[in-house]
Amino acid sequence: MRVFPAIFANVVLFASALGFGGLLRRLFPQSFSPIDRLAFTLLGGLGLLGTVLFCVGQFWFFRSAILLVLLLGVALGLKPAAQALRNSRATPSNISLPLLPAAIVAIVLLVTALGGLALPTGDMNNDSIAYHYLGPKVWLRDHLIRPVPDEILTSFPAAVETQYAALMALGGQRAPQFFALINLISILLVTAGLANRLGLSQSGVWWTSALIVTMPALYRGAYGGFLDVLFAAFVLAAARIAFDAETPRHYAVFGLLCGIAMATKYTALLSFFLLISCSLVISLWTRRQGHAALAKNLAISCAIAIAVASPFYLRNWILFGCPIYPPPPLLLRVFAVNGVLPSVMHELERNVRESGMGMGSGIGHFLLLPFNLTYHTANFRGAGGIGLLPLALGPFGVIASRRDAFAKGLVLFAVLQTAAWFGTAQVSRYLISVYGIAVLFAIIGWENVAGATSKSARVLSALAVACSLIYGLIMILPDRRDDLHAALSSSFEAQRRLQEIPFLESFDYLNHDPSVSKVLIADPYVAAYYSDKSYIKPLGRWGEETLPDAADLQKILAALPRLYISHVLDVKSPEGTFRLPDHPPGLALVFQRADQRVYRVD
Repeated sequence: MRVFPAIFANVVLFASALGFGGLLRRLFPQSFSPIDRLAFTLLGGLGLLGTVLFCVGQFWFFRSAILLVLLLGVALGLKPAAQALRNSRATPSNISLPLLPAAIVAIVLLVTALGGLALPTGDMNNDSIAYHYLGPKVWLRDHLIRPVPDEILTSFPAAVETQYAALMALGGQRAPQFFALINLISILLVTAGLANRLGLSQSGVWWTSALIVTMPALYRGAYGGFLDVLFAAFVLAAARIAFDAETPRHYAVFGLLCGIAMATKYTALLSFFLLISCSLVISLWTRRQGHAALAKNLAISCAIAIAVASPFYLRNWILFGCPIYPPPPLLLRVFAVNGVLPSVMHELERNVRESGMGMGSGIGHFLLLPFNLTYHTANFRGAGGIGLLPLALGPFGVIASRRDAFAKGLVLFAVLQTAAWFGTAQVSRYLISVYGIAVLFAIIGWENVAGATSKSARVLSALAVACSLIYGLIMILPDRRDDLHAALSSSFEAQRRLQEIPFLESFDYLNHDPSVSKVLIADPYVAAYYSDKSYIKPLGRWGEETLPDAADLQKILAALPRLYISHVLDVKSPEGTFRLPDHPPGLALVFQRADQRVYRVD
């Protein structure tokens, strides 16, 4: 019973997304396969659902509003679902599943589903705890979607985080964890559609899926609150339609997916420019349409992309004076930004530099990327490599596809995206869309090697596939062991939370004491996500100041009654000292452990 609400919430959200996505089906190309239609329906629906929730949440974000939006999507999907069910019964099924790759996909999806039922744990070094989950939890508490004052990164585009909030409202804190299953399904559907478009056999499509889900660097971006795999699915879907687009309707869907990607992560701004450029090049190369028609169609894509993403950027422009917030240094010269301290900008810039160092710079390091991504990905802050197969067989796939304009578009985009990534922030999760393309060409290479060369070459190529799969499973499955144990054992889950959540005892005390109304968290590095009560953190982890004289704790303590604070949480700093003296005036100690204290305001 403790996991049923999380499963139910995700089923409702999935059905709602398909309902919203069904509004787009008339825009899809006639050449789309059923797998393409399902992928685009799901992804378009997720983007529309997140955007609608965000717009509603700017004014009214009660549970009733969330339910109304979700039920609207479910209602929209009832008729298409019934029609699809009738068609499936009338159409004989002749699908034969290759046993081994299908079993691998099923195992990883099952592990993802079960592991996604564990409660989240971690400290402020976990991005999901620090802001991906914090924002939605605070929005639900405040009944309004606004950036959290003590966490500047909650001002990022939030098309996915708004859906985390909907899941929390229906299914509790486990529900966003279970969303990892939808992440993986999304990218599997998109890459399956791409594999069909590139001419892979049914067996090749399944092997593509098996290698996608067992790629450690990709898989780590799918669970634990990370949204990088879903973001990559948006980008790959945009590429899927862009390089075949011919009519204004096709370009409208292309623009919509680019807008959804830009509503998910700021890095999509660069991907959008690259996709537009690659689409232009491929269209001119194939001469599918005249220059005037192409210019008009690309203008449609740009207009729709900007319109879809605009609520997220306009909100920041209105609140902070800049559409991209926190702003990069270049935009500080253009926009009059409000409320961001120079010290905060310095900390953010330092973090970007440190997290994006990767394997260095220069043409030599760039040319070594295929080798380094395969063998040395720990330096890219990833959770493992991409496996041997892309390096071993990917070049053969590129050569075999050299006459296919669509394949050329994917290769061009992958190269440009990798170059842009190399020159900005070399974080492994940011390159997942390229990893997906690399797998596709590796499987093309495998099919060509297996069909046209000697027996020894076929054996070696199969060995490369086996090495990638085994490596991926060895990296992925043990890493999810504790999640699986926590989902299946409530006693282990309680023990794990005590070990992995700093100051959990104090949060449990505050969350269960009915006299607690509002908490002052004295230390900026305490994870406020675990507070079920309203709170104020004077200083954020990047140096954000949420109150006047935020650095002067004595002045803050003197203002506690005016701030309606009922309790204060104080913890030991890394240096081993509390921020408050042993007997602070006006406060009564009501809970204590070796490294944490809770005071009641008298």
